[in-house]
Amino acid sequence: MARTPDPDPVVSRRWRWALLAALGFVIVPLVYAVAVLTPLGQRAEDAALGGVRESDLFGTDTALNVISVPVILLLVVVIVAVAFARRRLAVGLGAGVVVLASAATSTLVKHIAVRPEIAQSTTPNSFPSGHATIALAALFGVLMVTPRRWRPLVTLVGAAYAVFVANQTVVYGWHRVSDIVGACAIALFWTALVRAVGPVVDRGVRGDRDGTVGPRRVVSVVLVVAVGVALAVAIAALVVGLGGGAHDHAAILLAGRLASSASVVAVVATVWFADGMHPRLVRRSS
Repeated sequence: MARTPDPDPVVSRRWRWALLAALGFVIVPLVYAVAVLTPLGQRAEDAALGGVRESDLFGTDTALNVISVPVILLLVVVIVAVAFARRRLAVGLGAGVVVLASAATSTLVKHIAVRPEIAQSTTPNSFPSGHATIALAALFGVLMVTPRRWRPLVTLVGAAYAVFVANQTVVYGWHRVSDIVGACAIALFWTALVRAVGPVVDRGVRGDRDGTVGPRRVVSVVLVVAVGVALAVAIAALVVGLGGGAHDHAAILLAGRLASSASVVAVVATVWFADGMHPRLVRRSS
């Protein structure tokens, strides 16, 4: 009996990215509506700002200062140059769109999504985080032009940097958890949209172009475990912060930092698995 041919993997991958783009598109207004447009959402997030103290700030804001317009433009030029050297100029242009469109969308949403004064908040609007958006979009753009065998290393380094940026913005009191989640959704939306309708990033049979299986398995485990641990500790810190008579703002701030970190790692893991980087077990035919 003839075997039914498998669906075109390119088509299935495009549908997968299209669904992720739709998810990112929905998350942005949903988070804004719940966390910014409701008194409960505003009070919950502002409780974390009460834990911000100058003594808790990181010793340097270099990671944040790196993100600037000249650096973004330089990054796009480098991405396109690398893609051109690899004879994948169309992919490089798509990666540039991911970075520039994500940055522009974050700026536009920040001006459109105003923060109404409905919870006696004295802090200005900050939705979404431009720094977190660019850090993630830059990672996803770089990954598009990076050979598959090097993506595990780039993913871990880029994810660590994005987590550090998200943490700094929360610790400094610049942003709330919803700002980071919104940033993650914007970066996911543009990455997935470009991957869905743009040029195919990986051509032909992968084979040994993926490199050894070990590093990819390690990255998969690290990403999943990191999300789980961050969420578990965030929930524990939130319970401590809300327990008792008075709120422990330091514990609530810690919960916010970890929830923000979990959001960043979760979106990185989503792109990692959607890109087919996790090694699959192949059954041998009998």
